[in-house]
Amino acid sequence: MTNHGFNRTRLILWCCLFTLVASCTSGKSDVATLEKGKAPGFTLADVRGGKVDLSGLRGKVVLVEFWATWCPPCRESIPDLHSLHDKYKDRGLAVVAISLDKGADAASAVGSFMKEHAIRYPVLMDDGKTSQSYGVTSIPALFLIDKDGRIVKRVAGFIPGLADDLSQLIERLL
Repeated sequence: MTNHGFNRTRLILWCCLFTLVASCTSGKSDVATLEKGKAPGFTLADVRGGKVDLSGLRGKVVLVEFWATWCPPCRESIPDLHSLHDKYKDRGLAVVAISLDKGADAASAVGSFMKEHAIRYPVLMDDGKTSQSYGVTSIPALFLIDKDGRIVKRVAGFIPGLADDLSQLIERLL
């Protein structure tokens, strides 16, 4: 084998290794428990121009999902969020989605998306600082916050059946 062939083989092996590592750290990652630290506060505009302040939800269990309309796994998570919202909204769960969509017409586009998909929980527009303060590097990124404002669970990526897994924890927190 020539030196050129050896370098090509090495390059292919590195690419395969990179692909394997990337696939293990994206989309279908395991549920990871964060240190039980205080959830970063935020006050964000909803798609209609109103404001939602996380501190106004104190005393409730809060499920925050960072997402975007252009993200296929985020779209897949909508039925789970609807299920959790509908099941627990009257018992003290607040579901809040924070859109990472950008552009001058992002709020309008997200509002249209909400109507098209019959989203029943509030959708806020990220200011760039909020997603950064939560350490969001990929979406969807879900955070479960207890009644005292502490993050008790973080989920990176879409995991089928997540609503069932989270229901048990939500039941204990309510």
